[in-house]
Amino acid sequence: MPIIMGIGLHIYFYVTHGDFFLITKPLQFIALLLIGLTISAFSALVEEVVWRGNYHYYLRQRFSFWPTALFIGVIWSLWHLPIAVLYKSYTTPVLSVPVYLFILFALSLVLSIIREVAQSIIPVALLHGMMNVFYLSDGQQMSVTTDFQDWLKCIGIVLLCIVCILLSRHKIVTIQKNKSV
Repeated sequence: MPIIMGIGLHIYFYVTHGDFFLITKPLQFIALLLIGLTISAFSALVEEVVWRGNYHYYLRQRFSFWPTALFIGVIWSLWHLPIAVLYKSYTTPVLSVPVYLFILFALSLVLSIIREVAQSIIPVALLHGMMNVFYLSDGQQMSVTTDFQDWLKCIGIVLLCIVCILLSRHKIVTIQKNKSV
């Protein structure tokens, strides 16, 4: 899913602006895939051990899924605030920082749904790592502003979040209250 989203985003930029594409050679795709599945997934695993491992586990013992996911989503997105303020080069930070935080909040909901359904942080860490590489990377050589990139990412994340919520509401995916053993 993150590979498709990332390639779709970069194809859009390539078609509309023609000056940059994430992958120009097949070997670059293989390298990005390997980075996403190893280094990036390992760093995401460390992050997910804390957020959707530890916090999710203990909060789910006291609360149902949605309050847990919403609480973690708010805290997780605010935890990334320094990235938005210090490392993103927004032209209109007053508008773009909240969009970036919303993207992270929505991603956190998706990651919480996957964690809950899988009852493991391994698929969450892999998805998180792959998204870091293929979807959340900003094109450095692009004439498109970081603000515009994040607005497009926001639309994609909202669609992904809607799909995950709809799946969790139907019998395809069931999210149940954790039972003590």
